[in-house]
Amino acid sequence: MKKNTNGSVKSAIKTEWDLSVFYKNEKDPKIEKEIKAVEKATLAFEKKYKNKDYISSSKKLLRAMQDYEELSKISGNVKGPLYFYFRKDLNSNDNIAQAAGTKLSNRLTISSNKIAFFTINISKIPTTRQKTYLNDKNLASYAYFLKLIFDNAKYILSEKEEQVIDLLSQTSYSMWIDGQDKLLSSQSIDWKGEKMPLAKALSILSDLPKKESDEMSSKINSILKSVSSFAEAEINAVYNFKKVLDERRGYQNPYSSTILGYQNTEKSIMLLIDLITKNFKISQRFYKVHAKLLKMKKLSVSDRGVKIGEIKKKFDFQTSVSIVGDIFSKIGQKYSDIFYRLLNSGQVDVFPKVGKTGGAYCAHDYNAPTFILLNHTDDLRSLETLAHEMGHAIHSELSKKQSIFYQHYTMSSAEVASTFFEQVSLNEIESQLSEKEKMISLHGRLQGDISTIFRQIACFNFELELHQRIRSEGQLSKEEIAKLLRKHLESYMGDAFNVTDDDGYFFVNWSHIRRFFYVYSYAYGQLISRAFFENWKKDNKYIEKIDQFLSAGGSMSPEEVFKKAGIDILDPKFFLSGLKSIEKDIERLEKFADKDI
Repeated sequence: MKKNTNGSVKSAIKTEWDLSVFYKNEKDPKIEKEIKAVEKATLAFEKKYKNKDYISSSKKLLRAMQDYEELSKISGNVKGPLYFYFRKDLNSNDNIAQAAGTKLSNRLTISSNKIAFFTINISKIPTTRQKTYLNDKNLASYAYFLKLIFDNAKYILSEKEEQVIDLLSQTSYSMWIDGQDKLLSSQSIDWKGEKMPLAKALSILSDLPKKESDEMSSKINSILKSVSSFAEAEINAVYNFKKVLDERRGYQNPYSSTILGYQNTEKSIMLLIDLITKNFKISQRFYKVHAKLLKMKKLSVSDRGVKIGEIKKKFDFQTSVSIVGDIFSKIGQKYSDIFYRLLNSGQVDVFPKVGKTGGAYCAHDYNAPTFILLNHTDDLRSLETLAHEMGHAIHSELSKKQSIFYQHYTMSSAEVASTFFEQVSLNEIESQLSEKEKMISLHGRLQGDISTIFRQIACFNFELELHQRIRSEGQLSKEEIAKLLRKHLESYMGDAFNVTDDDGYFFVNWSHIRRFFYVYSYAYGQLISRAFFENWKKDNKYIEKIDQFLSAGGSMSPEEVFKKAGIDILDPKFFLSGLKSIEKDIERLEKFADKDI
């Protein structure tokens, strides 16, 4: 083990998850011991508070909340579901993990159902008394938690109904999603004499020359189309399940529960959606210059992510770690320390392989190590992904300062941290490039902005219409779903592209549409992180405000936490200024294109 010049500890980096930090294997007695502790504590809590008065005074409610917090900590100590989830993502054929995870989750659901009465009763507290409790100094540490319950009160059903929903969510949602993921994880394409995992093929598609890119895209589309019958059944099932729940709870729109759950307001988010949709001309403008730089009159969808040139340097994982680690240390030593600690502790799984789930993510839970999944392929995008997911990890680690109720930050805040660290990393790399490479990097950065903002809002619009169509027509065929996606791809891509119905079969692989309107958080987070980045560039001391955001977890609303950093996200002009800054970058790219560097 050694230290680099800035003091961060650098030892032998591990490139595979070390799941032994959880358990030895699926038979580890710790698993049963943890869940039995939850079941015992739950029964004791139920006996103490079921059909008892704990809401008629602030003193009674405080005592009950303290007990509920202790129970939550005991429940949080159960790591079995996370452990089996990770095992399944490393190997889609790990049927033992699949079965054990399902069984364990069912037991936890049964336990949680026993105490469903607790928050349901709190939600029924009269409005006048709610205000009293929210302003009570003795309840201050629980005030925001209580506020969220009160805000959701009118959508909460009876205790028995909530119990049934929890039990059915496994079979009517999770198992469908897991089945689709398992099917896709087992797919591979024949490519240059090897069986290439579908996830890897998707990740390297944009790096290939035009002829090879078209060939690979055709193979990918063929696979997606060949398994689309299952996806058709899956989408119709989970969307109808959501329809039933939304109607029973009284949500006005398909996206209402997501926006409320992410602690935003429908008015502000739909203004954001409308603003970006009305400005699809910006993404269309980018793709016109994209086509010009590629010297093509018409683009295929597979050309969407094609680079206009190569940055000669290869970013193998060791190189990426060294670069990102040094950049993080310049932002703040604590960030670099977290970065290396996760890498040295077997908390990052790096390379793609058959059976491993595609993409990248960061996962954390109460009193559990933060884990990152990557599919690194030695290009600049892989380096950006490393910085992005480590941004999530830093956010997660610093949020652990909060109580168990506030360690999980809202999804609408999640993408802010990740894209900030990604932007800083890319900006640092760009400063070291030649003029031509700067154009290539600017182009790549804009591709990311267009994808993160405009593509995701086009996905939101597609998802919304898909929900509306299924709700009115009962179900849609795979062909109709593909045509619908084609329509929304064309809306933000514009005339530069020739989009086909086959391109619409990407719905089979687009995991985001299974997470119900999650995608708006990408655009929301990207535009806020741009503001963070610009403020930090002007004044490095601004990192203190960013650090406050990173450490706040879910202890306050997104509006409040960003306001403390000097950003008013309720002002429509704020998001518009972010879009205008992207237009300025496109103007720079157009000037590069005119020079024909």
